[in-house]
Amino acid sequence: QPGIGRRLLHAGSGMSVRLLTCFLVLIYFHEGYSWGYRSHAGPGVIDAALPIDAWIPMIPEFIVFYMLGYLFVLVPCVMVRDRHAFYAASVAFCVLLTVAFLIFRLAPVHMDKSYAVGSDWFSRLARFQQTKDTPYNNFPSLHVALNVYAYALIVWQSRRISAWWLPLPVLIICSTLLVKQHLFIDVIGGLLTAWAGFALFLRLEAASGHTAFRLWLLVQGLMIAVVATHLERLGKTVANVERFLAAGGVSLGEAGTALLLFILVSVGIRALSGRVGGRSPAATE
Repeated sequence: QPGIGRRLLHAGSGMSVRLLTCFLVLIYFHEGYSWGYRSHAGPGVIDAALPIDAWIPMIPEFIVFYMLGYLFVLVPCVMVRDRHAFYAASVAFCVLLTVAFLIFRLAPVHMDKSYAVGSDWFSRLARFQQTKDTPYNNFPSLHVALNVYAYALIVWQSRRISAWWLPLPVLIICSTLLVKQHLFIDVIGGLLTAWAGFALFLRLEAASGHTAFRLWLLVQGLMIAVVATHLERLGKTVANVERFLAAGGVSLGEAGTALLLFILVSVGIRALSGRVGGRSPAATE
């Protein structure tokens, strides 16, 4: 077994790759989401509301679970320990996003939202989220697709602990309807998109390590190109994140501190375990 110092260095280098991937995906998501709803108005916009959508009540308190959906998608970044599996999961994640962006652009589903009207904290936060989001990028629900995909990766990684995580994705799915962010058909589309993304992950994970790694490099290169050609929007992305956190009563500095602690704890756990994805550190390079 390698010493604790070597294990810490190995876990830290692995986490740096994961954080770089998360950063690039964040920018890609921001740009792709914005591209998806540009010029959507009037003819060509689809109204997919069903009777069930009128029956579902507005429950502002569920905004808490909706916001947790932005964090839960990061769990597999730590849970998927094997680096080859992480490459495969990242590629499938980006393909999932790309498919959703194309649907947003080519078949926009419009939603007339019922806005939260209360003055309590939950209502104000729900109203902020509703007004910040576009009424067009609805089908498939990425909130559903990404969080169900994340949970599927947790089940794949460890069926033993997956039952403990199950209530969170279920509540996140419910929150998309109960804070009137999505239509019922959007949820169905999100579930189908998550299933397709996970099926792609399984195929990539079963392929040779070189296949997943090369595709990961290709995806990273494309996302770096997106970042390089949209540098002026990075400031807007940070500002949007800061306003979102402020609406929930959290400062950007507090969020950064929490993220740093999360990274340090994750690196420590991975190092002290003495194993990375069930292989020796040398085997995962």
